[in-house]
Amino acid sequence: MAANAGLTGLSRKHGVKVGAGSVLSVEEVALAVGQKIGHSSIKSAARMNRAVVLFLAKVEQVNMLVETGITVGGQFVQVTPLTQPAARITLSNVPPFISDEFLVRELSRHGKVVSPIRKMLSGCKSPLLRHVMSHRRQVHMILNNRAEEFNYRFIVRVDDFDYTLFATSSALKCFNCNEEGHLAGACPSRVASDAQAAEPAATAPVAEVFGGEASVAQRGGKLRCPGRSDSRVADGGEAGRVCA
Repeated sequence: MAANAGLTGLSRKHGVKVGAGSVLSVEEVALAVGQKIGHSSIKSAARMNRAVVLFLAKVEQVNMLVETGITVGGQFVQVTPLTQPAARITLSNVPPFISDEFLVRELSRHGKVVSPIRKMLSGCKSPLLRHVMSHRRQVHMILNNRAEEFNYRFIVRVDDFDYTLFATSSALKCFNCNEEGHLAGACPSRVASDAQAAEPAATAPVAEVFGGEASVAQRGGKLRCPGRSDSRVADGGEAGRVCA
């Protein structure tokens, strides 16, 4: 009977999902969660649907873990709530000088950001380069429109240069090795001959593609907006002209 103590009154609001798609064990995750909220606050834990699902003593503890995430074996691991299924959003083509705060403000126009933004490694195999980060980031969101796949692009101007950023709820898949998590241009298994043989992508001025000049400008570390408009592009995705 003592083992059942504290289980009465638990609901989905007390549940979190950790390490979706990973091989993390229940014990690894529970120990890491316990370091954050106290091990006695974990009431039950098991693997479900390729993730570790835990039920905690308080809903406030769920909210805190969703905001902060946990660290398992030195690696950051995302925590998502059970009550509001969050979509994993991958941002690509994001230079390192674009701040996470700006991205959160922009993405918040399309839903609620429920996790910190995580920078993704480039996937280099050499031990000398394993620390190198890619130009991709990931975040979890509760989208305003959960019924549709999220595909969005927006333009940021920094030092008189326009950067087109992409955000999608689809899993990134490499056309070279068919693995998820990176694009063909950054494929770890791609050989030099493939890179030389690849046909260069056609390029066009960003302003021409989107039918006008970008409306987000950064001057002296601050973003200013000469105007705002939203429009659809020919491929069915969204083109956003936004202000910070």
